[in-house]
Amino acid sequence: MCDLVAPKSPEMSGLDEEELMPSGWSPFDLGTQRSQSPRSFPAPWLRRLGFPLLLAFFVLSFILSIITLTQVFQNQRQYNSEQEVVQEKLKNLSDKLKGDQDLKAKDQPEASLFIQQLNKTLNLRAKDQLEASQLIEQLNKTLTLRAKDQLEASQFIEELNKASQFIEELNKASQVIEQLSKASQFIEQLNKTLSTLCRPCPYEWKFYKDSCYYFSVTRKPWEASQNTCEADGSNLGIISSSEEQNYLKKNAASNHQLWVGLSDKKKEGYWHWVDGTALGQSFWNEGEPNNAGDEDCCELIPNGWNDAPCSKENYWICEKKASPCPML
Repeated sequence: MCDLVAPKSPEMSGLDEEELMPSGWSPFDLGTQRSQSPRSFPAPWLRRLGFPLLLAFFVLSFILSIITLTQVFQNQRQYNSEQEVVQEKLKNLSDKLKGDQDLKAKDQPEASLFIQQLNKTLNLRAKDQLEASQLIEQLNKTLTLRAKDQLEASQFIEELNKASQFIEELNKASQVIEQLSKASQFIEQLNKTLSTLCRPCPYEWKFYKDSCYYFSVTRKPWEASQNTCEADGSNLGIISSSEEQNYLKKNAASNHQLWVGLSDKKKEGYWHWVDGTALGQSFWNEGEPNNAGDEDCCELIPNGWNDAPCSKENYWICEKKASPCPML
């Protein structure tokens, strides 16, 4: 930019160059002022941090944006004021140039150059105003993006809190399951211990499946044998399967005949058990029952069953349900 020299004519000598310039300008730096570039903002990395720090960041960003906008608006108002002063001085100068017909020819190029320089300054100011408008628009977009980032960060933190609560509940549930497993193992071990201590049958009775059996060591008639069993809460033995028949034969003395709870005392030929059920599966010896000599009661012998007089004194077998062992 070339230096400007004040006119030598009396009319121009009365004008001060500094009066023609806006405040804070000189003829040597007209047009050199440029608007500041838009402030850059950091990328939204803060959303990986906790909510309090993220909120502080957005508040600080908002305050900086307000300060920037305030500075832009102040510069704009200063520019408008200076532009009005320049235009007024330019108008006065033009009026003086039009009214002064005796200006020397060498003063006219200088005045034209000065006016041209002023026009350039005005153009630069217009450009600065456009850039300021663009800066304001960019700041508005930045604030919108920051608000969106803040919302996304809040939602992300909320999801993290929910996930943390869910993991905590899973840990509690895992602890409960572990405690239940230990309790189940303890109960199982306790049941095993109780089963070894439990006696489902009274002393001198034998346990088989779900029943207890007593093999007498004395002899009595069939009716007296049944009464003795009833006194112990049992009945003469009721044989309902081949397995039970074999078990009783195996545990009976080889030379003993034992009363069981089968007879046809009520009706000849109609054999029934002491609990009132009719005879189903039977294990009679060949040719039995033959009812020889009023034989109405059944005795267990090594080879099977035999009908015998109920008054005969035999050993006997009592049977009753086994007591279940207590379980937890």
